[in-house]
Amino acid sequence: MDIDQTTIEHAVQYLMDGNEAEAARVLRDCALENWEVVDSWIDGSRHLKGLLLEVVCPRSAYDILTTKGHPITKSIENALRAVLPSETYLKNLSPRAVSSKKVVQRQRPQLPEPDRKRLVEAIESQKALMISVATGGPRIKAVNREYEDRRLQIKESLTPLEVEDPNPYPDLWTWYGKWSDGTLPTYQSRRRYITDLYDPLLDALRLSKTSAVQPLEPTGWARVDRSMEKIGRALELSKNEEDFQSVALLCREAVISLAQAVYDPQKHGTLDGVSPSSTDAKRMLESYVAKELGDQSHEYHRKFARAVFDLAVNLQHRRTATFHDAALCAEATRAVVNTIAILSGQRDP
Repeated sequence: MDIDQTTIEHAVQYLMDGNEAEAARVLRDCALENWEVVDSWIDGSRHLKGLLLEVVCPRSAYDILTTKGHPITKSIENALRAVLPSETYLKNLSPRAVSSKKVVQRQRPQLPEPDRKRLVEAIESQKALMISVATGGPRIKAVNREYEDRRLQIKESLTPLEVEDPNPYPDLWTWYGKWSDGTLPTYQSRRRYITDLYDPLLDALRLSKTSAVQPLEPTGWARVDRSMEKIGRALELSKNEEDFQSVALLCREAVISLAQAVYDPQKHGTLDGVSPSSTDAKRMLESYVAKELGDQSHEYHRKFARAVFDLAVNLQHRRTATFHDAALCAEATRAVVNTIAILSGQRDP
């Protein structure tokens, strides 16, 4: 019987094929640690073996997998049942929480730079064509084949990235049905609709060139590490202004947890003599850095921590937040967490 990490990977792909992206991301964070046959039963002419699958995973995945009746857990269990060998069935899925760095994870797929550029160009061309035919441009009959061929090209290019094409229209006639039903009465509304449809994907692809949000080495501060995992996951799933604002809220909470992890009122005091509240991250981090470094030449470290917190608060209340805003906020938060982790000795060999 062949049960190994590829079983997990096949289940992840099964979930992606069914557009269950969140369940796929949770399972992707898991690594198979052990499996064993725990019972067996007869199903007609078949003798089936019941399997216990033991996986290791970060806290964020563990919390989901151990929540009774969680819909994501049910989806994952169904996916595993679908990909297990035909002579077996899933008896139980048993997770164990470990530090994220101890989980053997499959690297998130990346496209080679030339392929990434071609994909971005293809999506830009598709976006322009959809806008053009809906705003007095070429007749659909003349360009529909071009649209269909390019749509297939985009889908094939996105498949290795485990990303769905956000465009639901198989041909331009279907797109015509959308814009002519009265919901998009003006040229401006049609341009805005297509821009909102494609720009989150384009932003993510453009930023992937420089890996906008790198995975963070766990700090050892549990709440901070959980917050950073949530930020990365929320950014991956973000699609609209409300999602981008929620990333900022998570960034703010991460900075507060960071300040609470390192600040000691007896040791660090405050620069202005005002006792900080439990959520006054700016005052706590400024005082912490000032005490730990002392030297005025490190004033920029204090300003940096303060600026990250202000950035998160500002974005949290910005109704026009974009993916760029959220990604920059997440990256700044990652940087300040790393900075404080280095100062505190958490990054020492």
